[in-house]
Amino acid sequence: MADLPRPILILLVVAAVLLAAFPFVGDRFYIQLITQMMILATFAMSLDLLVGFTGLVSFGHAAFYGLGGYTLAILTRDTGLVSLWATLPITIVACGLAALAIGWLSIRTSGVYFIMVTLAFAQMIYYFFNDARGFGGSDGLYVKTKPDLAVSGVTLFTLQNRTALYYFALVAMLASAVFLWVLLRSPFGQVIAAMRVNEGRTRSLGFSLGRYKLVSFCVAGMLAGLAGYLGAVQFGFVNPAHLGWRESGRVLMVVILGGTGTLFGPALGAFVFVLLEDLLSNLTEHWLLLMGAFVVAVVLLLPNGIAGLLLRMAGKTSAIRVRATASIDKPRVVEAAARHGPILEIQNLTKRFAGLAAVNSVSLQLEAGKVHAVIGPNGAGKSTLINLLSGELPPTEGLIRYGGADITGAPPDSISRMGIGRSFQITNLYPSLSCFQNCRIAAQSRLPSSMRFFRPASQLVEVSDRAQRALNRCGLSQRSWDLASTLSHGDRRKLEIAMVLATEPDLFLLDEPLAGMGAHESREILDLLKSVARQHTLILIEHDMDAVFAIADSLTVMVNGEIIATGPVEQVRADRAVQSAYLGHRDAAE
Repeated sequence: MADLPRPILILLVVAAVLLAAFPFVGDRFYIQLITQMMILATFAMSLDLLVGFTGLVSFGHAAFYGLGGYTLAILTRDTGLVSLWATLPITIVACGLAALAIGWLSIRTSGVYFIMVTLAFAQMIYYFFNDARGFGGSDGLYVKTKPDLAVSGVTLFTLQNRTALYYFALVAMLASAVFLWVLLRSPFGQVIAAMRVNEGRTRSLGFSLGRYKLVSFCVAGMLAGLAGYLGAVQFGFVNPAHLGWRESGRVLMVVILGGTGTLFGPALGAFVFVLLEDLLSNLTEHWLLLMGAFVVAVVLLLPNGIAGLLLRMAGKTSAIRVRATASIDKPRVVEAAARHGPILEIQNLTKRFAGLAAVNSVSLQLEAGKVHAVIGPNGAGKSTLINLLSGELPPTEGLIRYGGADITGAPPDSISRMGIGRSFQITNLYPSLSCFQNCRIAAQSRLPSSMRFFRPASQLVEVSDRAQRALNRCGLSQRSWDLASTLSHGDRRKLEIAMVLATEPDLFLLDEPLAGMGAHESREILDLLKSVARQHTLILIEHDMDAVFAIADSLTVMVNGEIIATGPVEQVRADRAVQSAYLGHRDAAE
């Protein structure tokens, strides 16, 4: 994502040099055309931050592009400001504040609802300016005086000059690309990339995703405002069409054409798109039909866009190696073991779905430093119980206390940061990331904050060490740079356990960790769990009775959402109700 193959990097550097030299040999028309391409490239990269890296498909991104242009036009008309020092920062801040307001409401939705909400906000702004006579109505506004840059009363350059505007657009495009490249390598960038791959898993590791989405939305809005500012300077006017859904669709088409999640792809897509617009419009009045056919062909034949083709040609590899750590995992004393009383208390916990009680008045007290198994037939409510304890589901009734603190109804990210980690019934990883990257994201969740925007995540030595120790502990040190998608089922289970270990939990919730495994893999996972149990409190849901009896200190049996027995393993095994409902009379005879 952040490190490009050398051939592509060389190609981009050469392209930047050629762009810098072009005004010396190009004529006026092509200088203006390439300026338009560079402005659109900045706009497209801002949208790629949302679509390609954060996983938020906005169909109202043109709102910020148009607001950038309107802000400049209003400033030059009503305040007389023409200084680049004043108009550009004011424009970017205004677009950032608009993105903050719109994003704060929009990120509460997801999927198609997010798309529609962003479109709705953009259309509201469109109709506001379209109907506001004070802002030119449907005719829009002219930029009265184009900005200039002056120092100590001496004008260095003015954007009225097309060559000056060309170089300013080039600097803005390159600066935006470098800024986003740095941002995406930072801890913040790692979180939004993980969120795009697997949002639920990222939340369960302890990240409050709303904040990351909002910051990403604001940054994208400010960069779109920068592009809108430059667009208004180039064309000398702005009108409501710059805010509308057609402009949003156009830039989204550019991002898809270039290749999402690459930064350089949408920039290349902008150059190709504008060039095709110019060429095809000179060929026929039906050029939009040809343009549409071209875009459809690219989507069908190059699903990852132009960037995907270049990456395949360059032989892109996925793993980015960093210093491997030789740290040895130090014994860790479970903090909760020193507390007085149980680590976890559950009182009358109930969860109903449309009147059906999946968990019904469950009460338990669990000691720290022990392994507590929960068994029962399918549909007994075991996984629902785990989801309630981890915050994935809110309870209908009841109380959950962890270490004496009431955590009833707390969200998954808060519960994770309190020291409760979990694995899922269906292995929940980041398939497109390496094993090390999976664990590094998990370890990063224990930083005071991942809202760090400029320091590369790879330089967080303590995070990398913790991730590598977790992999070593789970027997995956030799597979650190293999993609999670290439692992066997057993190794995927190990990786998920390693991810949770990297968050350094006190309480570990395991939902059927042996499901779907052969005898050899089951023994390996069971040995790993025994090792984990020496330093952590475990709540284990499992159908493999031999494994349960080999590892558990205490046992709870659930049937139809209710507890029918709980206590030491041998005591529960001897319970006649348990034998009848679940274990069977064979165990009684034994």
